Amino acid sequence: MRTRTVAKGLHLLSAAVLLVTLSAFYHGGVAQLLALSPAGETQFVMLGLFWGGILGGAGILVAVVGFLRRPAGERRVPLFPSLLLLMGAMGLFFLLLVGSFGQESAPRLRPGETIVI
Repeated sequence: MRTRTVAKGLHLLSAAVLLVTLSAFYHGGVAQLLALSPAGETQFVMLGLFWGGILGGAGILVAVVGFLRRPAGERRVPLFPSLLLLMGAMGLFFLLLVGSFGQESAPRLRPGETIVI
């Protein structure tokens, strides 16, 4: 097992989970920060989910290749910090996912929109 390659794969997986979390739960804040239009916000969400999937797939492949290859005399890299980062990112995602089911918030109004009663 090449621990350095496995650690790189775990880092890619962590980046994928964080990107999906950012685009799924914090898209409104990012859109406000970058002054995106509603169409731009939708595109940010779609691109975030797409690239999160790409990074996740690449991370899985890199980690599996690292597990299958024989050690080549490289220095050992500890895997615990990488696993801890991945578990923390997944924990944050699932915490936000479960919390999103219980909330019913009022629809957010865009500038210039009115409520018709």
